[in-house]
Amino acid sequence: MTGLLALGILTFTFAHAQQPANVPNAEQQPSFEVATIKPSRPGRFGRDFDTDGNRLTIENFTVRRLIRIAYGLKSDAQILGGPDWIDKQGFDIVAKVDDAEAARMDKMNDEQSGSEWNLMLQSLLADRFRLKVTQSERVLPIFALVVAGAGIKMKAAKPGENGDLDGWGGHLSATAITMDGFADYLTQVRDIAGRVVLNRTSLAAAYDFNLDWARDRGDGASQDSPYPALFTALQEQLGLKLKPAKASVPVVIVESAAPPTLN
Repeated sequence: MTGLLALGILTFTFAHAQQPANVPNAEQQPSFEVATIKPSRPGRFGRDFDTDGNRLTIENFTVRRLIRIAYGLKSDAQILGGPDWIDKQGFDIVAKVDDAEAARMDKMNDEQSGSEWNLMLQSLLADRFRLKVTQSERVLPIFALVVAGAGIKMKAAKPGENGDLDGWGGHLSATAITMDGFADYLTQVRDIAGRVVLNRTSLAAAYDFNLDWARDRGDGASQDSPYPALFTALQEQLGLKLKPAKASVPVVIVESAAPPTLN
């Protein structure tokens, strides 16, 4: 994913999926009124996840990625177990909320409505993919985002600035971003290799900054880029460092899943 498409997905997960969802009793669990599910076209590139009014549209998402959103996880590494196909097959989903539920959600704030979307996605996964999971915590390898020895090289955000992350390729432009938000962004970057990044900077303010780095697509950082690899760029340009560590993080253990009923 590149450009605005990647940013759109990240924006949704930042706004609606950073706190693990609490599953209510079955009779209280909200669900979609109707949903259509189809396998994505083979070889398709790119993904999309969008809510518009009472409709959710998902394009080319694997089940593992859907679980991550539904249960408020930061990384696929927090999803343990499951059959191979939940990583390989993408799905296109269009789901609609009934009028009564839509009216109720209209009265919610962003955090509340985000949690409601998550719970409905959990219901869809359980109903159509026969997903059964256990929520727990495990000690996993992570990266701790810390301040490097020379101190930070970022400017404090101006009062009244709206938070914004605009990222593409090996470039990120950040406005009024907290270190918690930046850690969440870094978790999604391929160079991190799936580890959760946790903010350990003790910095409470929001900052404005730009970051440029040579992307690593799994075979090392590009030698053609004028910029250093991500870990070096963080330290040289922002005064931050990613330190390997271990920490207890929420996980979802997939007990069972089955290919969905299609329509």
